[in-house]
Order: sequence, then structure tokens, then C-alpha cells
Amino acid sequence: MNSLLKKLIESKSTSDVGEISCARVLADYFKSAGLKPKIDIWDKTRANITVQLKSTAEKPAILFVGHLDVVPADNPEMFRPLERGGKIFGRGACDMKGGLAASASAIVELAKSKTKLKGDIIFSATAGEETDSSGIRKFVKSFNLKNICGIIVPEPTDFELVVAHRGLLWLQINTTGKSAHSSMPHLGINAIDSMRLFLNELSKFKIRGYNKLLGKASMSVNKISGGKASNIVPDYCSTEIDIRTVPGQDIKNIIENINDIIHRIKKISPDFQAQLNILRHAGALQTDINTKFVKELTKTLNKEPKPVPFTTDAPYLTALNTPIVVFGPGLPALCHKPNEHIKIKDLKTAALQYKKIFMHLLK
Repeated sequence: MNSLLKKLIESKSTSDVGEISCARVLADYFKSAGLKPKIDIWDKTRANITVQLKSTAEKPAILFVGHLDVVPADNPEMFRPLERGGKIFGRGACDMKGGLAASASAIVELAKSKTKLKGDIIFSATAGEETDSSGIRKFVKSFNLKNICGIIVPEPTDFELVVAHRGLLWLQINTTGKSAHSSMPHLGINAIDSMRLFLNELSKFKIRGYNKLLGKASMSVNKISGGKASNIVPDYCSTEIDIRTVPGQDIKNIIENINDIIHRIKKISPDFQAQLNILRHAGALQTDINTKFVKELTKTLNKEPKPVPFTTDAPYLTALNTPIVVFGPGLPALCHKPNEHIKIKDLKTAALQYKKIFMHLLK
């Protein structure tokens, strides 16, 4: 398992290089146990991988779904795994190649031991969770197995049994103007000034959204860029906004409210020009804790269901109409960090916990 994780970290799977090499590492690992993984490739470098450990099919299957991709790293050394002090360091060690390695290890161990199960185990790792969610959308569209008792997403939760998380809405606002020499600013239209007007009005806008488990929705302006030189009136400025939503929140209403801000400024300032673009949207998750699957996991793991503030690909899986939980090794606070790592003992614990789930629900 440790060796598998190191190979996965070495298989750089950022958006610029794609996930195919990482998918092949997992495929080779599953083949070593006599399993027959399938890799779905598109755009030359993008890839999903799916494998099925078959059973007598007397019980519904369990589906594991994770993601292959990782965020970029400023230091290329992060793609050279380092084992030190009982931990494995590297990009993706926590988010979420550790969870992939642990769940794959549990499945391979069962396959090699010829353990007879009454329900199938299906494992899938998809592309683009950190960017466009293209992999999970392709997976859901092509997935045709109906008899599933539940889905586990092995994202890092530090072994908390997560049944709810917030969604996200990423927006980009672009303001345009007219360039001119900065010694004669009256001849131009300053796009940064236009953005200042927008951000001032946006600061007065309150996101309405509340959930008993997840609390309030939130909004954060996280990126801004504009201008070409110190002596040129800028004709372009762009800002990106991260909105975290709660279950049941109307995304269209949020977009309409922000477009209303743009229209109001236009009425006051005729030179103001701005456009709103949706960069990414992922739904929130809330699984009913009274479903049989959640109750069985609560009993098996001796864990009470909890919410988390971050977002995963799990809401895309709601189209499969089956209960979903997020449960995996690793500290969420270490995700995307320069010192990203996972404890080796947590990898072992995760593999044991996943095997325990299989034996309890599928034996």
C-alpha cells in the first residue's frame, strides 16, 4: 500500500498533464490480483478508471468513488514522495491518493484471498475533481449498475463519517474600459476603477443561505488582476469570487442578484462595462442519516454522521439515487499545502476500516 501511494504521487496528475499515468498505476495494481480494470480515456491525457470485484450478487453492491487529479505544486519535489517519521509526504498524499491507495489495497486483499462476498465492490477514480469535474460527469452518465446499497467517497475526513458538505459557485467578473496614457487619464476609461465600483457594491450584498448542519453560506473575493503597465490606463480587470452554498440554495437567484449589481452600476455610471462568467458550480451534499446504509456504517465504524465545510464531487453522484458518505484517511487541513502528507498508520487504519465495511455489509 505504501509503495502504491508513492507510485501514485510520482504519477503527476495535475490538470496540465492529465490523469492517464495515474490511472495506469492503479490498473497495474488491480491486475496483480487478477482483476480487470477498465480505463476510459478522452482528450488523449484525461482518464477515469473503474474496476469491479464480483460476488454472488445476493446483496446490493458498494461503490467507491475518488479522484485521480491533484492541484499544482510550486516545488517539483512534491512529486517525489518522501517517507519520514512514519509519514509519506507529497502532492496528493492526503488529497486524495492516500484514500485511493487504502481503498484499492482493501479490494486487492479481498481479491487475492478469494473471500466470498454476497455483494459486488465497484471502485472508480475519476478525472478533474479539482478543476472541471469532467471525470465524475462522464462516470455518472455511463454508469448502468442499479443495485447499489451506498457510495463511499474516500476523501480525507480524518475518519469522520461525513454526510453533508457545502457546494461551490465560482464566478468571474470582467470589467472593460479604454486604455490611454496615464498622463491623460481623462482620455481613457479605467477598468480597475470600474472593478472598484463593483466590489464596493458587492460588499453590501449578503449571501442568504442557512442549513442546520452546515450553517451559513459564504462568499469570498479571492483573486484580482488588471492593468498592463504603470503608465497605461487599464482597459481590463478581472476578479474571481468563491461562493460556498448550502443544500437547497437557489444558484440562479445568486447569479441574478450579482447581475443586478452590475445593471445598477451601469445606470449610475454609463462608462461601466462588466460581464459575469460562471467558472464552476458543484452542488452541496446532504444524505439522510436515517437511511439503512448510513445506519449500518454508523454501527460498523462506531461513528456519528457529521458535516464538513469543504466540497467534493459527491453531489454529482446523487443522480444514482443512493446514499452517499465521505469517509477517508488524512487531515483536511493538509490538503493543497506545501507540507501535504499522510500518516502511514492512518493508511493502514483506512484499509482495515474499508475491509470491515465490506465484511459487515457484503459477507
